[in-house]
Amino acid sequence: MFNNTRRIFMRNYDSPCIFVVVVYFVIICGWSFLKVFNEPRYWRQRNIIEKVDELSRIMSLERINENPEFERFSRSLQLLSNPGYVIFYDSSNLDITYNHICNLKSMPNSLSRLAAVSFDKKAYEEFDEKYPEIPNVLIDLDDIKNSMPENLENRKYIFYQIILLVRTRICAALASRGIDFWAMQQDTLWIDNFSSMDLEHRYPNALMLFDTVGNDLIPEYDRMRGWICGSTFFVRGNPTTFQFFSQIDTMMRTMQSPDSSIMTYLCGHRQYKCQRLPRWIISSSNYFLGPRANVPVLVQVDTDSRELSKREVFQNSKFIFRSSNGTCDEKSVRKLRSAVQEALPNLIRTNIDYTEKIYNVWKYQLKSIFNKDPYNNKLFLTVHYGLI
Repeated sequence: MFNNTRRIFMRNYDSPCIFVVVVYFVIICGWSFLKVFNEPRYWRQRNIIEKVDELSRIMSLERINENPEFERFSRSLQLLSNPGYVIFYDSSNLDITYNHICNLKSMPNSLSRLAAVSFDKKAYEEFDEKYPEIPNVLIDLDDIKNSMPENLENRKYIFYQIILLVRTRICAALASRGIDFWAMQQDTLWIDNFSSMDLEHRYPNALMLFDTVGNDLIPEYDRMRGWICGSTFFVRGNPTTFQFFSQIDTMMRTMQSPDSSIMTYLCGHRQYKCQRLPRWIISSSNYFLGPRANVPVLVQVDTDSRELSKREVFQNSKFIFRSSNGTCDEKSVRKLRSAVQEALPNLIRTNIDYTEKIYNVWKYQLKSIFNKDPYNNKLFLTVHYGLI
């Protein structure tokens, strides 16, 4: 059989050397193929992707669009004189959501722009009772959560991906209606009045504005300068941004990547007209890793603490603006700048290496010359691989 195969190759190639190269290439490809498919992580990733795709069908874009309450919610956003600030919450972060409202209450012309999307009924009803004046809609994910067995491998991660995917569909639904909006998170601190910056008009040619990960004072983030954080972003509702979020939807169901890394990748296409905002305006939680002399307008607090709840982190850091009786404490908001500078001292990096290895310098020079992912946007797509 081998001789027959060899004769076939020899009839097509003039030299035995070419035959040897082809056979070697086939062996290497076969070995690489077997190595990938014998890797346990490959099968875990495949199971996660299939499960996310399956469960996400329960809360499809069509179901969101056909929800009369979502239509009412959309009309409320359309009636606002400025783009609304849409936050997403459930019972796990309702206390931080209330705290965020007290933060915005101290900022003129900000709370009136707030709108909320709840992912469970209990939180929705409680929020609606306390703040009936704030546009609020229920996109109930309890059916999805209840359909997931407790012993399902990577259960928490799968549900986390579902939340991000549903948020993407909500953004797509709003964009398809031509609604301009900000997507925000309640764990983002407003040190100054973000509303007064009028960023939507400062960048009139941008279809979307994004925050980024990293810290300007830590050199290792220089190679991640364009990586999107995704905790705060602005969208001009139109067919192009609808297509943007539709593509994120598709990619999240075919690969193990969070929405932020897919946003980063897609923003490489000029048609989407993405604008990254400077970190002095909006900073991710990486802000807490470096010196605190300058405080951004907005700072996200996402420390991934396993010992403390988010509220306990806020409490210890003096980021609580809501008293136990439900009233807002404006004094705490006024002291927020100094609180941010002093908070989470254990995260500050003391030994920062400001030099880059010559190997890395040359590597990125070559990547730039040959246009081989010079900004690591494709690399960012793999950022979650180590989480499973």
